[in-house]
Amino acid sequence: MSTITDSETRNTRTSDEEAEPSDYSLSAPIQFVGFWTAVALPFLYVPLLATGLDTPGQFQTFLILIAVNLAALLLGHRYRAKA
Repeated sequence: MSTITDSETRNTRTSDEEAEPSDYSLSAPIQFVGFWTAVALPFLYVPLLATGLDTPGQFQTFLILIAVNLAALLLGHRYRAKA
């Protein structure tokens, strides 16, 4: 039977610690862009919905905007601005 030593306990990380991006990671800028795209993209819905979704092109554009917004939400949902 083996026991866990203090050094092994200090070396173990929780899943949150492993998921946080390092300072030199490429995921931090991707999360930044995803987050702010998800914030800004709904403003494009307003003129589209104000004029109506009468044509198939307008409806297709609306669906594409929703899909891009969902993708941006997925990419940016772990973004945390460091103040």
